[in-house]
Amino acid sequence: MVEKERVQKIIAHTGIASRRKSEELITQGFVTINGRVAKLGDKAVFRKDHIKVQGKLLQQAESFVYIAFYKPQGVIATLSDPEGRKNLSYFLKNVKTRVFPVGRLEYNTDGLVLLTNDGNWAQRFQKGKDIPRVYDIKVKGHFAAEALMSLERPALRIKTMQKLKSKTRIEIIIKGHGVSDLKTFLSRKGFFVERMCLKSIDGITLKNLRPGEYYYIEL
Repeated sequence: MVEKERVQKIIAHTGIASRRKSEELITQGFVTINGRVAKLGDKAVFRKDHIKVQGKLLQQAESFVYIAFYKPQGVIATLSDPEGRKNLSYFLKNVKTRVFPVGRLEYNTDGLVLLTNDGNWAQRFQKGKDIPRVYDIKVKGHFAAEALMSLERPALRIKTMQKLKSKTRIEIIIKGHGVSDLKTFLSRKGFFVERMCLKSIDGITLKNLRPGEYYYIEL
């Protein structure tokens, strides 16, 4: 007997949306199971039960796609924005497969955004506690090594990369979700961040991309 799964998990696995976005679609009443409006916590069997999202029957993605995108500053890390701000879809017009971003990257932070239609792959990054994220950060001023070392946590490592005339480039490696808002964390510790770039996630890097460019990841 096939075991039932939560509907949001089924939707995410088919590449329609991330798990979080799938939950939003359910709470907004856009998902039905066998003609009945679904609610969070409902379970079903894919292909046995008729699951529709916004009136369209749910089907498995034809093939999985994995993309590394260099998000510029001032771009929303979503595929749409109710305020009309520039978002990821502006740069991904030639991607024919429906993909969704994995995690988030702040509006004024540039760097790596992963996109996919593989719900299992996305879930690994969103839930993984040991997945390292590497940031290249430029802060105002110069600091003693002790000041930088005081920032370290079990899930956060920091080192000086370059001392400029009146600024310092530092590298911070965070594992999992050790710091939810890195810029705010640094600000509270007296570091004024001028630029923050996420350059690597679990070994996936920006390579030679320029802001607004992307490449397909081969797994």
